[in-house]
Amino acid sequence: MVDKMSITGKLVEIPVEKVYVGEGNVRKREVEKNLDELKESIRRVGLLQPIVVFPKGDKYELIVGQRRFLAVQALGWKTVPAIVVGSLDLTKAKIISGMENFHRRELPYKDTVDLCDYLYEKYGSIKAVAEELGISEGTVRNYLAHKLVPEPIKQMVEEKKISRQDALAITKATLPDIAKGNEEKAVKLAEQIAEKQPPREEKKRIIETAEDHPELSPEKVVEEAKKPPERVKLVIHLPGKYGKALDSAAEDLDQDPEEVAKTAIIDWLTARGYA
Repeated sequence: MVDKMSITGKLVEIPVEKVYVGEGNVRKREVEKNLDELKESIRRVGLLQPIVVFPKGDKYELIVGQRRFLAVQALGWKTVPAIVVGSLDLTKAKIISGMENFHRRELPYKDTVDLCDYLYEKYGSIKAVAEELGISEGTVRNYLAHKLVPEPIKQMVEEKKISRQDALAITKATLPDIAKGNEEKAVKLAEQIAEKQPPREEKKRIIETAEDHPELSPEKVVEEAKKPPERVKLVIHLPGKYGKALDSAAEDLDQDPEEVAKTAIIDWLTARGYA
């Protein structure tokens, strides 16, 4: 894993012409979105936050601040303030780039999926990916689920036996098994749901039970889910703009707004040590 102390560096002015965006920068999509607004802001008040680069031969590879760099480049700047860190391998560069984008909330969803998938392939552990990026394991599962839906479950979606949302939820609930190459439980759980077509609330309990009790067989999960649920019902009234934001997030994540809100609350409580 990355030694967090190794990402410190010195602030210097470097020639714009010697900077290039390398493979370690994880932002691949929506690079030019609202770039004109960023250019105008920088033109008026300057660059408030330097880019982050590391030396590569006689040039500098950019890992943080791609849009800021493109903006000053378009404005015709000859030099740009930059934090120059020590030489980095590809994995370290991706982690630093991903962490900065995560905590600035700027990284497009699909780029985040790609980053989590890359790091998971590298480390083979959901916990390791979460620790590297400073996010919860539940959040990592959400992103990885899109990449790891088993093919038989995708086929059930194609045949309209279950929904895309159900496929993602089942995958996320059984991700530890899938990550080890065992898709059987996920597929059987999907078959149970496709066959029984339980009501929405019961289906949610089935998936939650599968996640909370990975030791149970799919048949036992369905049986256990019929018991009265241990949960707290919470009604939240959101201001209009946050309601729209929740709907937008649900569309991006291909999940129900309720599921997105539940995940956000669980992540917040977990990150702050309440759960």
